[in-house]
Amino acid sequence: MKNPILTIILIVVALTKINSQGIIINEISNGTSGTKEFIEFLVVGSHAQPIGLVSLRNWVFDDNNGDFEASTGTGVAAGHYRFTALLPPIPIGSLIVVYNSSDVNLNIPPDDPLDTNLDGVYIIPINSIYLERCTSIPSSTLGPSYIPCVYTSTTSQTWNSIGLRNGGDVAQTRAPNFSFYHGFSYGDVLTPFPVFPPEFGSKNSFNVLSGSGTGRNYFLDCSDWTEQSSYMRGDANFDTPGLPNTINNGNLIYNIKMGSFDYKDFSNPVNCFPIILTENSIRFEAEKQNKNIHISWDTMDLIDTYELQKSEDGCSFDKISITETNESYLDIYPKLNNYYRLKLIDFKGDATYTHVIYVEGYDSGNISVYPNPTKDRLYIKSNDEVEISNIEIYDSTGKLVIKEEYKTIYVKNLNNGLYILKIYHSMGVYINKFLKN
Repeated sequence: MKNPILTIILIVVALTKINSQGIIINEISNGTSGTKEFIEFLVVGSHAQPIGLVSLRNWVFDDNNGDFEASTGTGVAAGHYRFTALLPPIPIGSLIVVYNSSDVNLNIPPDDPLDTNLDGVYIIPINSIYLERCTSIPSSTLGPSYIPCVYTSTTSQTWNSIGLRNGGDVAQTRAPNFSFYHGFSYGDVLTPFPVFPPEFGSKNSFNVLSGSGTGRNYFLDCSDWTEQSSYMRGDANFDTPGLPNTINNGNLIYNIKMGSFDYKDFSNPVNCFPIILTENSIRFEAEKQNKNIHISWDTMDLIDTYELQKSEDGCSFDKISITETNESYLDIYPKLNNYYRLKLIDFKGDATYTHVIYVEGYDSGNISVYPNPTKDRLYIKSNDEVEISNIEIYDSTGKLVIKEEYKTIYVKNLNNGLYILKIYHSMGVYINKFLKN
């Protein structure tokens, strides 16, 4: 016979594990006019699972159900929505925008319910097959409960069940067992508030700001989504569906995506700091392939453009490729010395550079310099395929001391010491050092 107490414990543990990852409200908008409304969710992880995929099957989103203000009449629209089993698991750190398709907000990006462009943003109209609706409860007459309910998914379903009241309302998410997960009120929907789950500290929810919500949006800055001070009210003309709300919010999303968010301390300031790209936080590699050099990379999300740059001296870099995806590049014109770096441009236009990688090129004509050390002259030798155009010598301070075009260079008048020799030729740049004594 099974132990009923053990069974109950296992069920509780299982539910806690399921609910520890989910969706929070990142932004809502009442729109500039009419019902040009949307709700933007952010998929979050947990200390035990900071990265990975989260199934949103049967996750509920709603306006006020009556648990806010303990009133069944303040902003309570009959019914609610939830995600269907057709929606695949979503990566942690993704944004999901659900919008009113019958009165579309002009800032809404094109529909992309499955993130086909791999930008980490899911754009879902309210009449999508990935959403289903219960039209009856909660309601102002039947109370705040979510069960029992019959769900349907049709292309004619409307925004009515979660319409945001201008005077005040709620945006909230609930776990598949209908327990409150995240949300807040605005306007005239005040205390009492429901309690966040244990993984969020079991604190009470909050009202972002009183006053009319007409033409307003409400959004998370950073980083503790259980605190009123982390949210802001703005002008709906400048709402940002599918984009981070602020620079801090962008850093927050980035840290969540990378698994570096501190789920033990939501208020840790580091959660809002940008990640510094190092050799340990990005894969950026180059290797020789036949007579070419193959460069490949794999970086974090939130990068809008990848610009591959190349240098022959490690100082002056030129763009050789630009793309919007993680991919690779084949350099079919390698030089004797090949330095590469990536310029990463995010959605705000801000740029970050990766570390520089070096690949020694192929035989550039068997250039040789002798004698080394030397007292009065240097001789340069190369095969007939190489055309030398210019020769430069720099002292240890970087000052140009000799510029020459001939293969015999007189250095007798130079002070004793170490010098850098650069030979510009038809196949690249040859760089070496020599000692004058």
